[in-house]
Amino acid sequence: MAVYIELHASSAFSFLDGASLPEALIDRAAALGYPALALLDRDGVYGAPRFHLAAKRAGVKAIIGAELTIALGRDGEWGMRDGKISKFVAGTFPIPHSSSLIPRSDQRKVSLPVLIESREGYRNLCRLLTQMKLRSPKGEGSLALEELDGHTGGLVALVGRAALGARHFGVGGLVDRIVGLFGAANTRIELQRHLLREEESDNAALRDLASAFHVPVIATNGVRFAEPGSRPLYDVLTCIRHKTTLERAGRRLTCNAERYLKSPDAMGRLFADLPEALAGTCELAERLEYTMSDLGYRFPEYPVPAGETMASFLRKITQAGARGRYRPYGERARRQIERELDLIEKLDLAGYFL
Repeated sequence: MAVYIELHASSAFSFLDGASLPEALIDRAAALGYPALALLDRDGVYGAPRFHLAAKRAGVKAIIGAELTIALGRDGEWGMRDGKISKFVAGTFPIPHSSSLIPRSDQRKVSLPVLIESREGYRNLCRLLTQMKLRSPKGEGSLALEELDGHTGGLVALVGRAALGARHFGVGGLVDRIVGLFGAANTRIELQRHLLREEESDNAALRDLASAFHVPVIATNGVRFAEPGSRPLYDVLTCIRHKTTLERAGRRLTCNAERYLKSPDAMGRLFADLPEALAGTCELAERLEYTMSDLGYRFPEYPVPAGETMASFLRKITQAGARGRYRPYGERARRQIERELDLIEKLDLAGYFL
């Protein structure tokens, strides 16, 4: 039985914020004996098809999701004012992308990782991403927290160190808001250890919040590259993202090479004092059953009267129409129509015919 499953990895499809292709992440995961791996690219699911195909070949369960960029307005309010989208969220003001891993009280954007549990979750995530992309220049999109309301079904949110930079929300901070939007059962507090001095005090604060809001904790490594040797490439990508050079990048560069896909045993040693955070990854991975194999085309829902399904409504209006068309409405016509209606219902095509 697995002791740990990585539920937060990003690929090169997180433009300039990931150094490995989806296939490289899967190859590494398979070599390390992972039964599953989650891909969460920034503001998109572009890498999901390649990730899914590579995982299928390797016998690894492919879990997908995304890192949603949430905008904090100039006046300290998150994204919406008086029910309207602020210019900050719409992308009118250019805001540099800021890492969710280094929370600051003045940070104007934070990352909210979400994992897909069901087909409903995939639809909701795609709706949110489309909404973000349609109104903003490429690479500048973001969402207000209020826009997630009503569109979180089938999604599980991971709340990490970025939550600690939103202190203007009050005692519960961002955790309170996320639990309100997703529910405690669909929220996880995300703990990471990259051997950074400030991480442990932040993790202690996150564990206190998890206890206060009755939210489980999980460990992740916030993976940005498959192998530790890819750290120099990631540094170059970081410089391109910030339009600077390696010599001038300074603290914009990652402090070390810890953000690679580590083995389950290595993560087990790193979080040996928090066995519940390790076990939580396996429990959540088992629950996240949605894969790209479930992505068959589905016709739009047709509005039907209360108490009716699309199939039953189609059957009734078809019978009513047949009585007007066939005079008399003979047994042969009845049998043929029933045969065709049964086939339509079996193939779930009632929405198309309606």
